[in-house]
Amino acid sequence: MVERKEYLQKLWSWKDEQVIKVVTGIRRCGKSTLLKQYQNKLKSAGGYRRTNYIN
Repeated sequence: MVERKEYLQKLWSWKDEQVIKVVTGIRRCGKSTLLKQYQNKLKSAGGYRRTNYIN
């Protein structure tokens, strides 16, 4: 799995904002993978025990 560091960092900068994060793009470009990586990063950082993921 390729870690998309630039996009992951952009998502991470919005983590404390009370807005819904939406990732868009063409088919098979890694949107689901990016969100799974973001979810794992949130869980490993602590304090985020529950996340919702809709695909």
